[in-house]
Amino acid sequence: MSRSDTLRSDIARLESKKATLSATIAKNEKAAATARVAAQKKRDAAARTKNDSTRRSSLTAASREDTKVAAAEKNIAGARKDLATVDKTIASKMASLRSAESSEQRATATRARQEASSRRQAELTHARAVARASVPTVIRYTPVEPPKQEKLRVLYVTSNPRAIEYGEVDEDGTVSYSREWLRVEQELRQVKKSLRGSRYRDQVEVLQLPAATINDLIEGLNDHRPHVIHFSGHASYTGLLMENEAGDEDGAGIDFKFLARVLSVTDSPPELVVLNACESLGGAAELLTVAPVIIGMSDTIGDDAAIVFASAFYAAIASAQSVGTALRQAKVKMEAEGVGDHHLPKLGSRDDVDPDALVLVEPAN
Repeated sequence: MSRSDTLRSDIARLESKKATLSATIAKNEKAAATARVAAQKKRDAAARTKNDSTRRSSLTAASREDTKVAAAEKNIAGARKDLATVDKTIASKMASLRSAESSEQRATATRARQEASSRRQAELTHARAVARASVPTVIRYTPVEPPKQEKLRVLYVTSNPRAIEYGEVDEDGTVSYSREWLRVEQELRQVKKSLRGSRYRDQVEVLQLPAATINDLIEGLNDHRPHVIHFSGHASYTGLLMENEAGDEDGAGIDFKFLARVLSVTDSPPELVVLNACESLGGAAELLTVAPVIIGMSDTIGDDAAIVFASAFYAAIASAQSVGTALRQAKVKMEAEGVGDHHLPKLGSRDDVDPDALVLVEPAN
């Protein structure tokens, strides 16, 4: 899929997300209006009655309706905030789409010139080979040791500065909240466990950057020259949430355009970037300018599903499967284990890269 096709797909998905958010706003506005009317009716009933018990019951019911109004208004505010973010992202992607279409047109013309030049060079090389064949040649053989096989280095970047907050409305209208941390360490543990059972496990090295900041990532690029960058943590359509130097719960938001710049400032850019985080597919277009293959999540993914995906994906990679096959195996494993979300992992690649032919671990001789 070309970059422009990826961008068009992203824009269509964002438009769908925008429609969903608009529907959410309308639904909650209706709920808030209904609750307000109900609350006023209860207060009116309390004002009319002379019975203290009936008055208290009516006022309590009015309070419950007020709580429903508050919950609906909070949902409306959140949806409107997300809608503004989606609109901003659509505008950015539209600009990127125009640029990508222009670049692809120039690239097509350049390839045509290069192919013509390659044909001329091949003809000249053939002519020289024919000429050399007529001259007797003395061949001396010198034994050459085969190059040592290099391990696949996976830089596992984990960041979990902020808990996920869930809100639920009880039967009496009370809104209760709970918090949950992502199990990024459990994900890494399962990946290492799956690698130990893989055929070519000795050819894969996993290097972790726990509670990573953007500076840690730069140092990791310098220290390890990784072939694969894997991020496990929070994300959105616009970027990742990493730790900040202060180490507090605010974290540091890193947009995908800046992340692409960070990954490009090395002599050895990664061959694959895996973003095992919610809605991270939004960064594919930007990151494909640095890495030839990107894997991200098209929407919010559950914790259990993310763990199964990562462990199955790297087990396949360490079994000398191609990147495309490893992704399909991971999705089948997610579906088989019933964790859901198997449709969320998506792959983007450059036009000149075939993910089904890209094998990161070569079988040992």
